Amino acid sequence: MIETILHSVDVFTILTFFITLLLAYIIWDNVVRVRTNIPGPTPWPIIGNLPSIIGTNNASETFLQMQKKYGDLVYLKFGKLPIVVVYGYKNVHQVLVDNGNKTKFRPRHLLRFLKTIFPKEAGVIFSNGQEWVDIRRFSMVALKDFGVGKQSIEEKIQDEVDFLMDLFSKQEKKPTDCSKMFPKATSNIISSIIFGSRFDFDDPEFNNLLGNIATIFKYASAFRLENCFPILDKVNPFNKIKLVVEGRKKIQKYIASRIESARCSFDANNIRHFLDVYLEQEGKPDSKISDECLFLTIADLYIAGTDTTSVTLQWSMMYMIKYPDIQKKCQTQILEVIGNDRQPVVRDKDNIPYVMATLHEVQRISTIAPLSVPHVALEDIDIDGKTVPKDTIIITNLMSVHLDPSVWDKPEEFRPERFLDKDGQFVKKEGFSTFSMGPRLCLGKQLAESELLLFFISILQRFNLTKGDDNDELPMIGIQTGATNQPQPFKICFIPR
Repeated sequence: MIETILHSVDVFTILTFFITLLLAYIIWDNVVRVRTNIPGPTPWPIIGNLPSIIGTNNASETFLQMQKKYGDLVYLKFGKLPIVVVYGYKNVHQVLVDNGNKTKFRPRHLLRFLKTIFPKEAGVIFSNGQEWVDIRRFSMVALKDFGVGKQSIEEKIQDEVDFLMDLFSKQEKKPTDCSKMFPKATSNIISSIIFGSRFDFDDPEFNNLLGNIATIFKYASAFRLENCFPILDKVNPFNKIKLVVEGRKKIQKYIASRIESARCSFDANNIRHFLDVYLEQEGKPDSKISDECLFLTIADLYIAGTDTTSVTLQWSMMYMIKYPDIQKKCQTQILEVIGNDRQPVVRDKDNIPYVMATLHEVQRISTIAPLSVPHVALEDIDIDGKTVPKDTIIITNLMSVHLDPSVWDKPEEFRPERFLDKDGQFVKKEGFSTFSMGPRLCLGKQLAESELLLFFISILQRFNLTKGDDNDELPMIGIQTGATNQPQPFKICFIPR
């Protein structure tokens, strides 16, 4: 019977059947099943739009090209995962602020690597619901208690600044790759809050921790095949999610070992650092926060407090070399207001408007986190007349906010003056979104701002910055890792002033 049917069907009929089936799937997937009027590229069967992103050298630039073609909201499919990318200040503000209560959750239940790292509970970055409300409030109070926003944290930053300045001086004007030094300095500041002490730069355990953090930031991305096809977790020998999970576990294992060491000298009447906070809360029957959630939050704070600030400092050095006239203007103002005999302090920011403007312009134009940590729509949301369906993953493109011509005049230009008023005073810009916006605004914003300010001022106060290689073109297009936009490798000469 079957043999008779097969003989009666020619190749053309078979091809026609499969083509019709393919077209029917595409129409169903994009018209019937998708309850949205948001434009976007036609997805491939099964794999969706993944080929458009995976393998690209700069995912951020690829997404900006999509904006030019499809507009300020773009609908994508990554396997079965529905994703909407949101562009421009007006739309991003509408998603994260105006609809903040509908978009404040993370898609832990949708993304494979998040389900793998956080099978039950998560820390402050990826937790949801009341768990997130409680741990965020708790963390903010704890950070304040440990000096964030106060003189005590300034002193810790200043100590690390002095150590780094001494290290730069010892380079004796030789070309230096500061990409290895800045992470150690910024990590030591968050280490002092979490562990109560800093690491020696040559400590092998410290360098292993930093290597694991670099791996996490390089490969932790929603745009990976394994997020869409869990089977690849087991069969793909080049699975990068495994590296992220392993790196995270190694950091957590180290933190657990430090907790056990701190247990020996713990005194509930003398809370010294974040590990003591954990020990104080441990096992409390009336605590709103579980031990596991607090433990994972410690890891979150340590990882997040290391990478992003150091990358921003690298960009600031590159721009100062690229624009020596702006470097000179900053140094002149620093000399006039602070001089060269004392350390800068955070309150100096009120009297150095051009320096503040320059630092903000570096953050705007480099946008080290061009794509936000993913959000998820808790219900259907109307954005600019278009529908973002419930359970859609939302990616806000912060780079597009910083390049939005409706907010910034000639946004492609590096021009610190855009942050100054007609009287030359520093002004905050509504579209400045380095730390995102809305309920999920970066928890470490205040600490990061203090670090950036004191490191940036101190370096320009003590050194002239020049190219490490006269032939280096210093390309301003960054390298997009899993999470951050990093400058391409360059060397710098620190010339004592």
